[in-house]
Amino acid sequence: MANVHGYLAALINRENRQRALNDLPALPVPSHQSVLRHRKELLTPTEYMVANKGERYARNKRGRGHSDVRALMIGEFCEMDECRASLITSAKAKGYWHTLSEGMKKAMEWADEEIRSRLSILVMIDVATRMPLAWVVSDQPKAEATMQLLRMATRDKTRERHIYGCEGEAMPAMGLGMVRNDNGTGLRNAEVKSALMGIASANTDVRTHASADKPYVERMFGTTESILLKLLHGYTGRKAGELPGYDAKKSGVLDIDLLYEILTKFFIDEYPSLKHTGVGMSGRRPAEVYQELNETRETFRLLDEYLRRVHLDWPFKLQPNDEGVRVLEGLFYSSDKLQAALEHHQGKVTVYIDPDDLNFATAVIPRDPKRYRLALQTTVFADLTVSEFLELMTQYRRENPELTTLYEDRIAKVRLERHEQLKKIGVERRLPRNYVNVGEARKKARSLFASSRLVTTHVPIDTVAPGTLATAISGPGILPLGGVNLIDHAPAETTSTPAIPARKSKPKSTKPSSEPPVRLGRPAQKGELL
Repeated sequence: MANVHGYLAALINRENRQRALNDLPALPVPSHQSVLRHRKELLTPTEYMVANKGERYARNKRGRGHSDVRALMIGEFCEMDECRASLITSAKAKGYWHTLSEGMKKAMEWADEEIRSRLSILVMIDVATRMPLAWVVSDQPKAEATMQLLRMATRDKTRERHIYGCEGEAMPAMGLGMVRNDNGTGLRNAEVKSALMGIASANTDVRTHASADKPYVERMFGTTESILLKLLHGYTGRKAGELPGYDAKKSGVLDIDLLYEILTKFFIDEYPSLKHTGVGMSGRRPAEVYQELNETRETFRLLDEYLRRVHLDWPFKLQPNDEGVRVLEGLFYSSDKLQAALEHHQGKVTVYIDPDDLNFATAVIPRDPKRYRLALQTTVFADLTVSEFLELMTQYRRENPELTTLYEDRIAKVRLERHEQLKKIGVERRLPRNYVNVGEARKKARSLFASSRLVTTHVPIDTVAPGTLATAISGPGILPLGGVNLIDHAPAETTSTPAIPARKSKPKSTKPSSEPPVRLGRPAQKGELL
């Protein structure tokens, strides 16, 4: 209004100079209130808001909402949305920050800065009761964060109630009839769409920054920020400059785990206990509406555990063995039906686990229509989440560098002493070596690849190895000195060799002779070796 009034005063001043040349009286300059009254006569409040704030702001501020009861059953109609929290948090690792190296500290500081500027809160609300179904704190609101939101909405939340000491009643596990969300990248993507279709839920996409399209979850975000977030350390305000003189970055001392605990207590104990004046609520509290609808109409149908694991949980392609399957290098699952089916299948199987409940898993074998329910064999990890399991394994495997050096030195010392002891025993006992050295290995390798063929010597059956005749008693090629009459097989009655008459020499024939060869010799005497 000041700019308009100044421009009007400049125009009247120019006009008065012209009127003074014609001896006309000067025109008075209107007051600010007169100009404001004139603007209100020209423009309606909606037209003025569109001209100054924009069409989108005017539609959200003055557009008509819904005045009918949109849902009558628990879980029939749900809305989910993500909101960048006006809050600064810290990502520093507590408890062992002083044990990290300088490089790790720099890396953690860089991650801390990233998380401080990109923290988001995802919430799903049940429209019939206005009860919160799920809430997730994420530094990267992508498909994985939305899948975690769907998993939490379709499972029981008693575990969070007991861990954080809540007194209220959390929403039970239920199915999702229809889910409405805007077209944000983390909410509208192929992974989320296929998951909702797999669990037989309808999904509706609405416009971004259009509060009238999803008014229920937008109202919850406004209430959460006005009641909870503005009281936390590190609150930046809804708009720039709302909190002058307050250093939100310096005051951001809350980490994500602590923020999640505060949100859990708020969504289980505080928000369901507040009076709600929305359409269909009539000033009742969401917890009271939930009790009434649960007794009269119950909740939407429960999801089949197999469908829920296959479409919402984490898949792993694993090679089974006789013990079943091993997930994340430490979780063992098996069942009798799966082991029987694996007798006729070779190859990997797909195993689905719920990151919030590790007690059971689902296995799917290719080209097998059946789904197999697997039980956790390592019962020490029962009732843990994946994050708790990984944190426990990290604690088990974390070592002090000084202790690691001590153990490695001890192992090396024992191995060297054992090697020297065995070597000493072999020298004292004159034991042959059971290994080849480098020179022998190279010599054999050269002879093996030297383009020469090794010919093995044929050993006659009736011979013995050199050096064994003096010690051997029996065997091939050894004949007794006594107890036989003849060594060769010549006739015993022949005592002399008859004279052979001289014959004329004939040319040698190449035709083989058919007469048997003549054996010459004498009878062997008893005890004589021929």
